[in-house]
Order: sequence, then C-alpha cells, then structure tokens
Amino acid sequence: ALAGLVACSPAGEPESPGKDTPDAAVTVDAPPAPERAMPGDQGGEVAPAYAPVVLDYGLKNVAAMNIRGVRFERLLEGLEQPWAMEFIDERSLLITEFPGRMQRFELDTGVLTALDGVPEVASSRDQTGLLDVELHPDFANNRKIYFSYTVSPDATDAYYLTVVSSAVLVDDRLEDVQSVLTADPPGWSPSNFGGALEFDDEGYLFVSIGDRSEERVAQRGDRLQGKILRLKDDGSVPADNPFVGDPDVDDRIYALGVRNPQGLHFDAGHGLLFETEHGPMGGDEVNVIERAVNYGWPVATYGLKYTGASVGSGTHAEGMRQPLFYFTPSIAVSPLTVYRGSQFPEWDGDLIIGTLKSRSLLRLDYDDGRIRSIHAFLGGLDQRIRDVRVGPEGALFVLTEPGRLYRLSREIPPAVAQPNPSGEGLYALVCAGCHDTGASGAPMLEDRARWAEIARQSRADIERHTLEGLGDMPERGLCDLCTDE
Repeated sequence: ALAGLVACSPAGEPESPGKDTPDAAVTVDAPPAPERAMPGDQGGEVAPAYAPVVLDYGLKNVAAMNIRGVRFERLLEGLEQPWAMEFIDERSLLITEFPGRMQRFELDTGVLTALDGVPEVASSRDQTGLLDVELHPDFANNRKIYFSYTVSPDATDAYYLTVVSSAVLVDDRLEDVQSVLTADPPGWSPSNFGGALEFDDEGYLFVSIGDRSEERVAQRGDRLQGKILRLKDDGSVPADNPFVGDPDVDDRIYALGVRNPQGLHFDAGHGLLFETEHGPMGGDEVNVIERAVNYGWPVATYGLKYTGASVGSGTHAEGMRQPLFYFTPSIAVSPLTVYRGSQFPEWDGDLIIGTLKSRSLLRLDYDDGRIRSIHAFLGGLDQRIRDVRVGPEGALFVLTEPGRLYRLSREIPPAVAQPNPSGEGLYALVCAGCHDTGASGAPMLEDRARWAEIARQSRADIERHTLEGLGDMPERGLCDLCTDE
C-alpha cells in the first residue's frame, strides 16, 4: 500500500499546484545554477559554462530498490507550467508549456529556444492549454510533429474542445500546420480534455479524449468524449477500425469508457498500448488499451463522487474490462512510459508512472500481464511530476510542474573479471562442505566405489547433474564461479 495518497479534486485533475520543495537547497557540491535564456527570449543564448546541478535528495528510495551508482541532476528550471516532453534526437527535446508555448531544449549547451508558429491556444481556465507532443514515426525524414491543445471556438472562453494538429519543424519554427482532429462538440467544462498522443508500430495515431466532465457521454457511440481514438497520420479513419460500418458508433473510436486519460504509451517489446487516467475521488487507473474494449466509466469504477456517493453500478459490470491496476485513494496519475534501456536493466519492461498528488515516480513491476509489485521513488523532490521519458541513452528524464527538468542516470562500472580458481581451490570453496563430511549422502573423496559408480555414467549425464543438481545437491552446487562451459 502507498501511504499518504489522497484523492484528487472535483476539477478532474487533482487540485491546483501547492508549495514545492526548492531542490537547490539540497545540492551536493553543486555549481551555481547556469544562466540561461528565459522562455520566450529569442536566440536562445546561454553562458558557455552551462552544467547540470547535481542533487542527492530523494535517492534513498532508489537505493532501496538495490540500484547503485545513480546520478541525479537538475538540467533546467524556470519553465512555465510544463506539460509534456518528447525527444527529437539524442541531445535535444521539445517541451510544451500550458500557457501555449513550445520550446526546444539542448542537453549539451542548456540552450532553450521558444518555437514560432504555435497556433493560438485557449489557456485561461483550469486545465485548458497546450498539452501533449508526439513525433511522426518518420520524423527523421519529414520533421513532422503532432500536438494537442484546447481551443474556445467562439473566443468567449465559455466553451472548449480538444484539438490535434500536425506541423513541420523547420529550425525554430512550426510550418505547414494542419488540423488532424477536432473533438466536437464544444463543452462547458474547462477540464478532462485528455489529449494524450501516441503512435504504434504500424504508424497509427492514438488520441485520448476525456469525458469533459459529462460522464455519461463516455458510453455514447456518437460522441468522441471519453474515448481512445485511432487515426491515420492525416486524421483519416483506418479501414480496420473496430466500429467502421456501425451507424451508431463514430468510426474513429477504438475503445470507450475512459474518464480523463492523460497518458498513452505504446511499447514494442510488449506489443501493447498502455494508458493512465484520472478517476474521480479514488479510482485512478492503468489500462492496456485494446480494440473495441469498454473500460467501464462511469458504469464501473473504483472511484466515488466527490460527495462520497457511489458512481454507476460499482466496481464491476458485465462486458466491461477491469483495469490492469487501480489506485484507491487517488495518486493523481500523470503520463507513463515503459522502461527500455541499458542504464537500469533491472527495470526492463516495467512501467514508470508519474504522479501529481503523490509527488513521486512509481515503478510498476509488469510481468506476464500483471502488476507484481509497486515501488515509489524520487518522492523527496516533493514536486508534482508532469511527464516522464526514457532518453536515447537509457537515462530517465522527469518533468515537474514547478518548471524543472531532471535526469536520473547511472554510472555503470566496468565488468570485473572473475578469478579462474584452480580445481583444488574450487573444491575447497564449494564442494568440501558436503563431500568431506558425507552430508546429505554425498560421496566422500575416499569412497572410491561410489566415485567409480558415478564414473560409469555418461559424460552428458554427469554434466547435466552438475549443472541442474541431483538429489540434495543444488544447481552447480550453489557455485557462483561455475559456468555452463
């Protein structure tokens, strides 16, 4: 159980930002914070002495997971309500800011450059603003990106909707901005927009649309709200979408019954699309998104109304999928990733999830379709975590709501060659405990008859018994120095 996790607020995404710990107060032999271009400055010039600030705060939880040799750094601060990030190459990434700005950050130099050409974004209320950013699968050749945001179609800030656009990134500017999706009709609520974007390994674009605080529409086939959509890269409908030809369901819908999904991640290793979504008061969920599946909201949920009343028919309903994992009370879940990389091989294939209310990262041990265990770490930062990504070199990048970007990496020591012990030394180290005493019926060295009997066995059987164990003798005699060779 995760102690101290409390429910999110009625706004759908948990309560407004609170006071965050100033991590600069806990630096260890840290250089002065680098001078850098502030968001919106043109040219992106910074002092040449840029260097990340090394921190040691919050690493006890990492050590508790038997992870050693880690390095935790603050790379950037001063962003304005950052929402999402995406690597565009090994040394630079795009960062979206809620008020409507998109910036490119260079890891080596600390240069932060605001991009021109971002469309007008409605961002004056609650959860309205610039949301996710995603690269086209062929970005290296076409330089195309996708981004989601909110608009107020009548410019009155009375009604809002989620939109997705594409653009070509040319130097420091977005060009050829094209509409990919407009999630009509507009709604009155300034919350629950969803807006997560993710391409799968076949080049299809998945888009999450929240229920817009009108929970019943999540079960309606004629509305996009409360759904996961599947599109071609130009916004058109794939012919094999699950509801194509059904007059009662919009062709773009891939799955339904979700509340406010702000995280989507496709993992090629598992071949699965993972999703995170906010519940109401309790009931945040992690799901595996599959075609035509109904995930239950608001009929089946582990959350309650903010009055304490129940929602729907309870936690289960016929024909509705249970979550892979749920949180009660709410942690205010933010986006997720699946760890794939060389720096933390112990985490391979596990889910890494950010939290807002709980102000920590979570590692969910994913094994054979189930979550086996859960570990919280970096809670010492005491900051709302907005996004998490695995960098090209396997480091973990963490974006926090107070406007900071961190990197958790690992200095892996070179492998130390094991000694090659003599046969006599190996016997004394591993075998003598039983074969010198006859423990558990092991043949003693002087028992020539027993060894002669063993010698009559085939070499293959002797090798197999040595490697796999026999009777009370364990595999390799519990010898860490033995190899299959």
